[in-house]
Amino acid sequence: MATKLTQSVVDKIRHDQEAGAQVYDADVSGLRIVIGKKSSSYKLMGRINDGTDRYISFVIGRTDEVSLKSARERAKELRLTLRRGEDPRVPKNAIPSLSQVADSYFASRGQELSRRTLAWYQQKVEGPLSSLKKIPVDRIDRATVKALHEKITRKTGAYGANGAMRVLKLLINDAARTHDLPPNPVTRGVRMNQEKARDWAVGPDEMPLLWRQLDGLEDRVRRCCWLVMLLTGLRSGDARSMKWEHLDQDGVLTVPSPKGGEAKAFKLPLPKFLVQELGEVRDLTRPLESPFVFPSSTSKSGHIEQMCRTKGFPYAPHQMRHTYRTHAMEAGVDFQTVTLLLNHANPHVSFNYVTREHLLGHMREAQEKVGLRLMSFRSNNS
Repeated sequence: MATKLTQSVVDKIRHDQEAGAQVYDADVSGLRIVIGKKSSSYKLMGRINDGTDRYISFVIGRTDEVSLKSARERAKELRLTLRRGEDPRVPKNAIPSLSQVADSYFASRGQELSRRTLAWYQQKVEGPLSSLKKIPVDRIDRATVKALHEKITRKTGAYGANGAMRVLKLLINDAARTHDLPPNPVTRGVRMNQEKARDWAVGPDEMPLLWRQLDGLEDRVRRCCWLVMLLTGLRSGDARSMKWEHLDQDGVLTVPSPKGGEAKAFKLPLPKFLVQELGEVRDLTRPLESPFVFPSSTSKSGHIEQMCRTKGFPYAPHQMRHTYRTHAMEAGVDFQTVTLLLNHANPHVSFNYVTREHLLGHMREAQEKVGLRLMSFRSNNS
């Protein structure tokens, strides 16, 4: 039977009741006072709403240390916790800061990412997101993120700001796998800047000029690196870091760590003309005894570190990829095959059933078609 407890009743209860007795509070269900030999304590008994129908008990404190009012308030808080299906006896994991989340993500996922992607993520955390590094991720709110996105946009432009927000969104989502977090503030608070696709492809009218400038380069090793990017669509980093051991006798190149890391490694047949050009480069660089196709005796990596616009060749490395992609379409190569050649992800479920190792012959035919089209502009130029 429950008792209408008052603070006066509580103060005398240990002397009025025998040890082992329990006095139930009429105001808060589950709250009781347990009488001991030397002291009495507030205790809450309740059922946790987690599907198990378990009853748990929780000691709130001694009656000579905790007032009845405080005990009732604490009991009500605990009852709400039980209704949420949480066990108040289990300590919650501390919510990590953004810096801790980033360190954990890079340690666990770093091997799955390419070095360039990993470095890009780290640059975003150490640069535009640095003001958030010490903040627990559950305290990064929409207003803060929205203001930061606007600030980065003013400072570095639309693309840089969007990139920083994508990294922040990724890291918070990763933390949410192991911690109870509020909805992602990037999703709810940021309206991404509109991004316009770069119209970078070199068109048919300009291709003869590109070939004249390319053939006019004095550095024959760099010229061949540009040629690889133009005739295969490879990204700059994949072209610059090519090793001779990655190129087999049939002219098939293995790209071991492209964008997306080792899990995205792929094989790519090279056009015959390009294989011949690479043979000339091999003869030219043989004295360096380098494992790299495009070696550099002055770089830490051992291969060419940068390919960039020059007065003699005013094109960007990624512009070669855009050009390859566009002329592949002009050459009549179907969308799915170009996707394979560029190692792009394909969202179509049927693509999961494709084993690209069995399509090297088909890819080689397509590669030759693209190469012939691109080379035709050089013929027109001669």
